[in-house]
Amino acid sequence: AGDQAALYLDAGVEEVRRLLPERGEVHRRQDWARPRDAVPLDRGSLSWRATDLQGRFNLNLLRGDPDQSYQAAFRRLAAAQGLSEAAQTRVLADIAAATQDLLPSAPLLLGALADEPEAWAALDPLIAAWPGSEAMNVNTLPPPVLAALMPDLGGSGLDLLVRRLESEPVPSPEVLAVWLRQRLGEPAATALESLRLGVTSRRFALEVEARLDSLVLRRSVVVDTGGAAGPGAVLMSVPRP
Repeated sequence: AGDQAALYLDAGVEEVRRLLPERGEVHRRQDWARPRDAVPLDRGSLSWRATDLQGRFNLNLLRGDPDQSYQAAFRRLAAAQGLSEAAQTRVLADIAAATQDLLPSAPLLLGALADEPEAWAALDPLIAAWPGSEAMNVNTLPPPVLAALMPDLGGSGLDLLVRRLESEPVPSPEVLAVWLRQRLGEPAATALESLRLGVTSRRFALEVEARLDSLVLRRSVVVDTGGAAGPGAVLMSVPRP
């Protein structure tokens, strides 16, 4: 039963990967973002949910950050989730010491370094690591990350931006900058244009659960839709209790 459930998990990961967009704009109104619960199988069921990792704060932006603008944004984001200033400093120092881009497993390792599990658990869904040369997806960034990246928007400006992105995802950051310039003024548009943003994504996190009779197996997987098909697309796979 365990072997069969593990095969179901493998099949589930590949099935979800086929649902993920491989080109063009990526946003939460697309089918991949809709969780599936208890999809029936022969003797059990399969459930999954997918999230866009490029719709999170990219920790690799903290490397080679000459004006420390991304470090300041990370501190705002981390503090809002309850992470202490001392823990923030430890994490930033560890990232600064890295000689190459952080891997997708970085949040797991940095969480142990921070040693504040409750605060890190709140921060973890908002951060990820992928090559720093690739942009964050403005269409899928959650409000806390937008607030940390653009602190001068204020509450009303942030609400307006979030509602705009939820109701009508943008085809490019440039289009959004024009809208911001018209609605919130030049400083808001300039702040957006200074960020490394795009509207595409190729790295996703999958949470997959297979139920077979009374047995339940869960797995967290990071996939790259721009990489090889099949098992070659999996960048990280972690069993879950």
